[in-house]
Amino acid sequence: MEEAGSRIVARRRVIHVGGFDPVEPERLDRRMEGGTSRLESLWGAKVKATPPTLSPDERIIRWQVEAAGPNWSTATDFTILRWDEFVLRYMGLPWWRKILRGYGALGHFLMNGTIFRYFAANLRYGLFVLYPLFLLILFAGLALSVAILLSRSGLPAGGLIGVVAGLALLILLLHWAGSRLHVYFALADWAFAADLAKGKVEGFDACLDQFAQEIVRAASAADCDEVLLSGVSLGAVVMVEALARALDRDPGLCGHGPSVTFMTIGSSILKIGLHPDSDSLKSAISRVSRADRLLWIEYQSKVDPINFFKSDPVRDLGLPATGKPLVRTIHIRKTMTPEEYRGLRTNFLRLHRQFSMPNSVRYFYDFYLICLGPMSLAWRVALGEGSVHAIGPDGSWREVARQAGKTGIET
Repeated sequence: MEEAGSRIVARRRVIHVGGFDPVEPERLDRRMEGGTSRLESLWGAKVKATPPTLSPDERIIRWQVEAAGPNWSTATDFTILRWDEFVLRYMGLPWWRKILRGYGALGHFLMNGTIFRYFAANLRYGLFVLYPLFLLILFAGLALSVAILLSRSGLPAGGLIGVVAGLALLILLLHWAGSRLHVYFALADWAFAADLAKGKVEGFDACLDQFAQEIVRAASAADCDEVLLSGVSLGAVVMVEALARALDRDPGLCGHGPSVTFMTIGSSILKIGLHPDSDSLKSAISRVSRADRLLWIEYQSKVDPINFFKSDPVRDLGLPATGKPLVRTIHIRKTMTPEEYRGLRTNFLRLHRQFSMPNSVRYFYDFYLICLGPMSLAWRVALGEGSVHAIGPDGSWREVARQAGKTGIET
């Protein structure tokens, strides 16, 4: 692993795909400002990013970022591939349609056994899936209790009043929980996931082809040392599909010169892959895992119930073993201060988003340092947690040994 790619990266191309979380370009730019600012304060780097450029169809947003320390300088072409239009198609449904389609999708996942496969893969994820169903059962129970009480109250037409009141209460409770308890978000997500697994998201194939072309273009460039492909949550599914198409277009994709690396973080690959109709995704995963000279690393976290902790997408989907991906664990609480973690530990969506958010403390996993800093992903993986020692207090690069945490630092 230590021989895969150079240790220092002077020029890098990053292509990142976000999850089921529509974010307008202005907010993405604010996130970039926050990430580069934290890189300066936390790691001592001097960072300058250009204003973003947005493609006419608004699917591609790009920054040019210069990061430097006393003895290193890294220029990064940072690109985010946006599929927000598809997310908004589901998020923008009327509330009652989100409820019907979302619970219909969950019923579909339950009836075909996918939810049971989630529990087999990871207990916490299985319990997370039951959250909207638990609320539905709870609210239905309350509504039924009200209906029974009214029907036995002795009121004229008590039975009819009970039924109407019970249904009204059920609708009100679901509507109340929709935004306050993230139910609408979860149901839109599941409706999309069901359609994605079955290949029924209209226009998505053309989007994947466009993303694949961006990957081919980046990997073919001779002006960089590393091409880093990244996908978070459902964005990992999108990136796997796009990367597989890119490999089909250019089988020598990883041999043009730059080191091509692939990072899945907080991945939802198994969310789609364990569905019985997900043959397209399984084929894509198999294609990516067999790619020569491609480093695929997957970062997972135990405290995040929205990722599949201790899973291996290739193994758990019954695909031929290739040694990829390399699965590594991160502790989300170590990416932030204790005060921050105490305030966020029950906010599962926010914890899940931390995979691609700025750190508050130095830690071997830091999304913005990985994407904008001097160390190649291959060398970072080889060093493991010892990679945190590679940047000194003044922001300088320090050559570290494989067992940096135990044997000290080589200068």
